[in-house]
Amino acid sequence: MASSRHFIRTQPTEQTRAEITDDIKNCRTAQRDLQATGQHHLANQMRQATDEHLDELNALNNGTWNPKHA
Repeated sequence: MASSRHFIRTQPTEQTRAEITDDIKNCRTAQRDLQATGQHHLANQMRQATDEHLDELNALNNGTWNPKHA
């Protein structure tokens, strides 16, 4: 779930927070859908992606978040 937030250094914090929150919701939805269809390996990958986004949100809230590629 690539996002522009890692390429734009001047993006407002609230926009970054909204993008991360959307990514968390999308990953959770995909995880549940994959679990429901029995694709547990892929569901686990979505769980890991969700964890990464949650870590990213915590870093943003702590003031330590930085774009990866900007």
